[in-house]
Amino acid sequence: MPLRAVLFDLFGTVVHFAPQVPVVEVAGTAWRSTMSWLHEAAERELPEVPFADLLPALMQVSEEIVGQRPPEYFEVPSRERFRRALLRLGLDADAAPAIAERLSLAHMGHLATTTRLPPGHLEVLQALAARYRLGLVSNFDHAPTARRILAQHRVADFFEVTLISDGFGRRKPHASIFEAALQALGVAPGDAIFVGDSFSDDVIGAHNARLEAAWINPKGNPPPAGTPTPRLVIAELDELPALLEI
Repeated sequence: MPLRAVLFDLFGTVVHFAPQVPVVEVAGTAWRSTMSWLHEAAERELPEVPFADLLPALMQVSEEIVGQRPPEYFEVPSRERFRRALLRLGLDADAAPAIAERLSLAHMGHLATTTRLPPGHLEVLQALAARYRLGLVSNFDHAPTARRILAQHRVADFFEVTLISDGFGRRKPHASIFEAALQALGVAPGDAIFVGDSFSDDVIGAHNARLEAAWINPKGNPPPAGTPTPRLVIAELDELPALLEI
């Protein structure tokens, strides 16, 4: 049956982050993280807390959040990640939420400036939008920033449905976020394909929702053993339109 809809991942698929994430040294340990850009905001908001204490606390909380995701894959908002780190550092529980919100917004404001729309991606979306209904399903812990990034690259209007895990409440690979996108588009799983660069989130997540998948695999890595086989494997997004016609 011909496809009626194409659903996309956001980061690493439609837009990319800058290729080099900066390294910051904290207490003799090098951390590769966009959190390094928080230094100025942290000094302003938390003058009594050394940045050398804040960054490791954020990293530890982040690792815990990732470890606790399966099997339900509930999303933890960015501000909550900061709140937990601040409590770990001994901040007053009443003051922590407001400071966490401001630090989160400072981090997200910078993060949005590190994205780029690769050459050819606009043309891909234009070509596919003329033939299919388009949707977007993204894991991201601050939905307003994800939507801001789509708008600043002038691609938001291509997607009839945009679901961000922060707003939806669950992350890929949980089937529910894919199913909600399909329902909003009014198409069955067999009438759509999901395009993404993460095998664990996108290919397996699509399989969980009974969707075919197109895996963006620029390094030519083999699929993990014992996993579903994607319908398509491409190195770059601009290969997709021609292959969908076959």
